[in-house]
Amino acid sequence: MPNRKESVAELRQQLPYGSFQRVKVRLLEKGIKFSVQYISRVLNPNNADYNLAIIEEAIMIARENAIQMDELRHKMEHIKMTN
Repeated sequence: MPNRKESVAELRQQLPYGSFQRVKVRLLEKGIKFSVQYISRVLNPNNADYNLAIIEEAIMIARENAIQMDELRHKMEHIKMTN
């Protein structure tokens, strides 16, 4: 099982640009307030800060992004097949 450092590093690679701000906004909607700097620290594999709410929100964003990218690939393949 990978350790926290490896897991966070992999998660961070899967996050699109602007994800830290998205995490902040989504947590604010739930009544949880964190700065973008703190979110960045939690999602930094070289930092020992740990916050489950931030990590879970980042995982959801990474999953949503993966689904969107997969849908985009399917659409592009469909365009290639129709031309």
